[in-house]
Parts: sequence; C-alpha cells; structure tokens
Amino acid sequence: MARIWSTICILVFGLALAGTALAQAALDRDTISRWIDAAKEVQTWADTQDDEDLDDDLFDFDGLPAFADIERAYSEIYRRDSDVRGKIRQHGFRSADEWGNISARITMGMVSLEMSDVQPEMDAELARAMREMENNPNVPPQMREMMRQQVQQAMGGMERMTEGVREDDLPALREMRGELREIIAVGDD
Repeated sequence: MARIWSTICILVFGLALAGTALAQAALDRDTISRWIDAAKEVQTWADTQDDEDLDDDLFDFDGLPAFADIERAYSEIYRRDSDVRGKIRQHGFRSADEWGNISARITMGMVSLEMSDVQPEMDAELARAMREMENNPNVPPQMREMMRQQVQQAMGGMERMTEGVREDDLPALREMRGELREIIAVGDD
C-alpha cells in the first residue's frame, strides 16, 4: 500500500512540475499571434458596447501600473463577460489566470522594449538637467533636493513597471513588435 501511495505522490508531483514548466515557457510567435487575434476580437467587441468607460475602470491606475495591476485588469476582462470569454477561449486561452498572465507579459514586455529605445536619451536628458540645476547658484538647496527626489521617484516608477518582464520573452516580442504596436499603444496617452 505504501508503494502505491508513493507512486501516486510522485506522479502528482511530476504532473504539477510539468504544468508549472509549461506555464513558465517563454513566449513564442504562436502564443503572441493567438493573443493578437484574441485581443483584436475583444477590442472589436468593446467598440460595439454602449459603455464608453469600459476600459477606464479596468485600466485606471494610481501612478504607473505594475505587472500585477495589468495582469489583474486583463483577468477581469476575461471574467467580466461570457462573450469575451468565448472569443478568448477560441484562441486557446482557457482561464482568466492564463489570459491575464500572457496579456501582462506581452503588454509589459512591449513597455520594456519601448522604454529601452528611449532610455539612453532620457538618461542623458535627466543628467543634463540635474547638472544644470546643481551648477545654478539661483536654485535653493531645498529645491535641488526636491528635484533629486522627484527624479528618483520617476526612475523607481519605471523600474516598477518592468519588474515582471521576463528576458526570455523579449526575443519573440521584439520579432513581432510591429504587429503588437497595432494592438498595444505604448506611450500614446
């Protein structure tokens, strides 16, 4: 009896590990393409709804959103309406958690790619502005300190946004960036 029990436990543990490994696989072209197709259908559906604030209540964040905020918003989209759920399921996304996670990985991965394009320019501009402020005798010390803190907060917010981004997702996202830009408007607000 103990042998059967241990065999069952090993089998259950092995299946759990296999499920975790599958859930943790890097994004690939197929997954991203299915997501794009599902997202287009969801957007078409949303455009036909009378509720003009449909996205606003889901994607209205205090400050810059974190990975978990985006994941939660997409999961709620899945849960909110059976028509939406059906459209998403047609593209192979079987649960709110799966849809939310893949959607957040794609969205935040795109944010990371777009930010990496402008980061050197932003860093140089911030450094220049800080040097000018530090070298300006007309700027009081309190104002300098306040500006330093604001810059640090801004940089921390940007880091917070990309905390959940996985490096192994970026190659496929980079490859499909043009198609994704049609769905995800990064920095257009």
